[in-house]
Parts: sequence; C-alpha cells; structure tokens
Amino acid sequence: MKKLICVFVFSLVLAGSVWAQGGALEVRGLYFHPVDKRFQDVYSSGAVFGVEGILGLGKHVDLWISGDYFRKKGELIYSKKETTVRIIPIAAGLRWRFSQDAYQFYISAGAGYFLFQEENIMGTVNASKIGYLGKAGYSLKIIRGFYLNAHLQYAHCSIQPLEIQTHIGGLSLGIGIGYDFGLGEKEEKWIWREIRGRGEDWQKNHL
Repeated sequence: MKKLICVFVFSLVLAGSVWAQGGALEVRGLYFHPVDKRFQDVYSSGAVFGVEGILGLGKHVDLWISGDYFRKKGELIYSKKETTVRIIPIAAGLRWRFSQDAYQFYISAGAGYFLFQEENIMGTVNASKIGYLGKAGYSLKIIRGFYLNAHLQYAHCSIQPLEIQTHIGGLSLGIGIGYDFGLGEKEEKWIWREIRGRGEDWQKNHL
C-alpha cells in the first residue's frame, strides 16, 4: 500500500513536469458560516485552517487539491451540555485564472470527501459524505514568488448520521499566503526539474 501511494504521488509530480505549467502551495485561514439553522444554533460560525496545492495544466487552467480542518465547541439546544464538532473536507477540482498579471481573478469548482465527527454526552457520531465546492477569489503577487489570496467559497454537503439530516456546508471567507512556482509558464522551472530528478532517483532505489 505504501508503494502504491508513493507511485501515485510520483506520477502527479511527473505530470506536472510533462505539462511544465508550474504549481503553487498555499496555507490559509477561513471564517466559516454554516447555512443550516440547527447547526448555527449549536455551533455558530468559526475558524477553519487549511492548505491547498495547485498544479498548472495550461496557461489559465489549474488542478487543485485541498484539505481543511474545522473544530468548534457548542451547546446542545435542550440539555445545554457541551458538544464538539470536527469537519475535515478533502477536495479537488479545476480552477480557471482570468489573467497572468501580478493580480489574478479566478473561479474554481470541485468535489470533496467530508469527514464529520460529533462528540457530546450522548456519545460520538462519525459520518462521511461526498460534497461539492465552488470558489471565486483574487490573488496578488507580492515578492519573490509569494502571493496573497482572498476568496469566497461555498460548500454543499448534507449528512444524516442519526435521524436528522444536517447540512454541514456553508459560506467561507478566506485569506491565504502562498508561493507560486510559475503557474501558466511554458518553460519548466528549476524546482520541477529538481523534484523530478529526486523522484526518479527514489524510484530507482526503492521500486
């Protein structure tokens, strides 16, 4: 299993080198506002932290994959006892950039696997479900490949761990900082050549 995972990751790296359209890596924080009324009453809004990797597929098109983490304590409606929720969406999709200037506007869409856990006096509930995401944002290059990013995201995912269906998605306003490895550029960046070379060496020695 470990070798299969390594082969998969290595294949993605090679794909990036073949396309030679660069990539980016970003860390971000978001303010999440749930749309479900029951969820709002128990947990309200809160902070989300995450990371996103981007692989260029063309001059304006990118593949993205992200992982986020939301944890919030709340109060049960009737008993007033403490309850804790954790939501971890792992998502991927496509992004379209409208320019290649120092500032860029983009839109993206994708699907994700949402992991849900709730703990309180009644026990622990675990659930998972496929959901969907859409995002529009604006990024600004600042210095030496670094950029700032602001975006608005909507996620849709409904789960039914017990008898009540709950919508665990909502609106998120996010701010992030990332490093651009040359998205949209045709010439292969040194970082891709270095990663590809190390990946080929690892493959020869371990596979």
